[in-house]
Amino acid sequence: MTPHVNVRDFGALGDGTTDDTLAIRAAIAALPGPGGVLFFPPGRYLTDTLHPPNHITLRGDSAFGYQESGGTVISPIRAFIPRLIDLNGKHGVRMEGLTFHGRDLEGGIVGIFIARGTNHEQNVIIDNCRIEHFSGTGVQLNESHVWNLRHSILFANGGHGLDAGTAFDGWIHDCMFVANGGWGVVAGNSISLHGSRIEHNREGGLTVNRYYSQHLQICGNLFCSDHGPSIEMLEGNVRAIAITGNTIRNGGRSANGNIDRDCQVRFEGVRGLTFTGNVIHVLWCNTPATGMILKNLQHSVVAQNTLYKGAMRELIRDLGGHVESLIGPNPGCLKDPNDLDS
Repeated sequence: MTPHVNVRDFGALGDGTTDDTLAIRAAIAALPGPGGVLFFPPGRYLTDTLHPPNHITLRGDSAFGYQESGGTVISPIRAFIPRLIDLNGKHGVRMEGLTFHGRDLEGGIVGIFIARGTNHEQNVIIDNCRIEHFSGTGVQLNESHVWNLRHSILFANGGHGLDAGTAFDGWIHDCMFVANGGWGVVAGNSISLHGSRIEHNREGGLTVNRYYSQHLQICGNLFCSDHGPSIEMLEGNVRAIAITGNTIRNGGRSANGNIDRDCQVRFEGVRGLTFTGNVIHVLWCNTPATGMILKNLQHSVVAQNTLYKGAMRELIRDLGGHVESLIGPNPGCLKDPNDLDS
């Protein structure tokens, strides 16, 4: 039988004012290992950085809404700690049904930090969690290898929602990345993003590590009202990217006069890009100016997308320089600024 330990049995109060660090660490130490479940009953737990061991499950009562924290909330006790949950070199860790709330404390605090540390495939899973209001990034993966983020909300963090720019072999399913101060998602290598919603992020919806990103599958997502481009991939070493079946609306909503970012999507210097079967639309507002900005694509296909009311001034700004690439057809129309059908 998998051992279960309740943090309340070790003195954690979860009252939102008491420092529960020592009680939580004592509960972790009480797990016989390997494995076990550390249970947090509903409450608001304040703690210093936690370092869960391998093969542990941290579990709580999710009960969160789109804008509301859940039943179990874990928060940093003070400002300027580097991170709340530190999984440097750890593997087999699960986090389920928890809200991690940074309280907007200063110091660039990261909510969950995951780093490979060794050559071990980590298989870390974040499921049904809410990660919000950290002054740094919500979830940061540093060369992490094998991980899964699903059924979770990353909301109003000061940095990116998810920074997986140096991560490998990850899956993102049925998540929301909302109102983060950086990008909603920064992607690295061999990452699949499916069935998620990326909206109202300050830098933009999704970008990549421009110096080494490849083998991404971005399918069936909704991008909405990000302040920079919904998707932006710039020249460097970005290759073998498949983007299909997404709905993209109101990207570049607050580009602040930057014509290169006042667009729904921007692809420059990507090799082996497939961007097909996507819908681009303007809804509720009269931005952005441009639907797609394309430049220096190699061995790529940007075709069979629809831009129905896809931009205000130009559907596609093709800056040329492509090598053995197919651009179009991409049918569509501009939005009339007096059109209020949205």
